[in-house]
Amino acid sequence: MVASSTEERSNDLGIIGGSHSHDVLREVLAAAPPGKVLDAPCGTGVLADFLRERGWQVTCVDIDPGNFQARDLPFARADLNRDALPFPDASFDRVVCANGLHRLFNPAQVIKEFHRVLRDGGTLHVTLPNYGSIQHRLRFLFYGSVVSSINRQRFEQTIDAPEARVRHHLFLPQLANLFEGAGFRISRMRATDVRTIHLLLWPLGLCARLASLLIRPRTRHRNRIEVANAGPVCCGGNFLYLEAARQNTPPS
Repeated sequence: MVASSTEERSNDLGIIGGSHSHDVLREVLAAAPPGKVLDAPCGTGVLADFLRERGWQVTCVDIDPGNFQARDLPFARADLNRDALPFPDASFDRVVCANGLHRLFNPAQVIKEFHRVLRDGGTLHVTLPNYGSIQHRLRFLFYGSVVSSINRQRFEQTIDAPEARVRHHLFLPQLANLFEGAGFRISRMRATDVRTIHLLLWPLGLCARLASLLIRPRTRHRNRIEVANAGPVCCGGNFLYLEAARQNTPPS
């Protein structure tokens, strides 16, 4: 499995992943009225600590309790690929999944669980690497992969913790399908960690979006081109921020 250069190690901020992957989450949730929030996977607990300081009632879940450093916060160990979350239905006002869905081999499982533990009208907040950006598309053209670290072995799965070291390239059309299948509707999308390279490549991203208009409507619909080439994706930064609203009942 592979990760980009913006991911993987715990940085000076205590974030497992890109150092700016929490920026929009902090901004959005700091401005929202506090309530009950689930942080899954919680990593070191740095985001949970931030939310607690702003009045949120935080519960944390992760597969690796050895990484968790926050004190006096409820923590439950769970394999998000397989396990049901150990909480009753409609337990939380919001769920935060920071830089985590692409670390699962079965993201559909936990997305369904997020729907179950959210109250009606609750919100799922997600950040994940933006593998669909024009930068990654150009990188695939020259490298044959969407990340430059494709040949590195430091992220290789290990026998002792194979499910804790999964990394896969989750693209937005696939994620949108998983959200809708679980009973969510994407209500907001935003580019985050936008750097100079992304601004310089913005005209190429715009050209790609315009060129996609030449694709036949049926093919566009089948491949969810509108989602794949949305502005925050194609012309965006290193990460995507998504809000997904919980619908009252998941589709049958």
